[in-house]
Amino acid sequence: MNKTIITIISIIAIITAIWGGIKIFEIQKGNQEEHQAKVSEIIEDECTEEWKELNMQNTIDLQTNTQEQIKLSPNCNFTFKTHYTGCGHTSNEYNNIPQQLVNKTESEIQELYNDWKVTTFTSNEVILEKEENGECGEHYILRDVDGKIVVYVMGEKGEEEYEKTEIATDYLTETDKITIKEGLKIYGKENLNQTIEDFE
Repeated sequence: MNKTIITIISIIAIITAIWGGIKIFEIQKGNQEEHQAKVSEIIEDECTEEWKELNMQNTIDLQTNTQEQIKLSPNCNFTFKTHYTGCGHTSNEYNNIPQQLVNKTESEIQELYNDWKVTTFTSNEVILEKEENGECGEHYILRDVDGKIVVYVMGEKGEEEYEKTEIATDYLTETDKITIKEGLKIYGKENLNQTIEDFE
């Protein structure tokens, strides 16, 4: 009987010792992991901040270098866009690059054309834009003057004679005669040339 009690007590003591050992190990392991996490977080925070600063500086340097590295090629196209507030139209003037501008950078072009704003800049294309008051100078009116079609352009002082044609109004259709008598308004040089050609 005494042997049985001693055996039971021994088994309970062994189980309790094992259980206690496991608990102590888990607590120590938890403390160690928590400590490592804190240390890792501190290191990570410091490294992350340094990485962000380096990355941001590299991005700024890259953008600056990229902008400054783009230079105009000899076959670059120049477009000058003028927006007119009076009529709302935009005139486009297309040019080949002048020889003295080859290999210029965006900042150099902006400095040379300081009345304009560089809106597009690649090695093969430059677009410069500006806004002007008044009208674009491409508003025309065709009128019948002494039996001939005369072209007027709308200027700052009103209608100004632009071109006298040799087109006789006698040979126009009745509808065209009435339209020309009232004043046929046309926008754009291409449209003007086409209309005159149609009347010839």
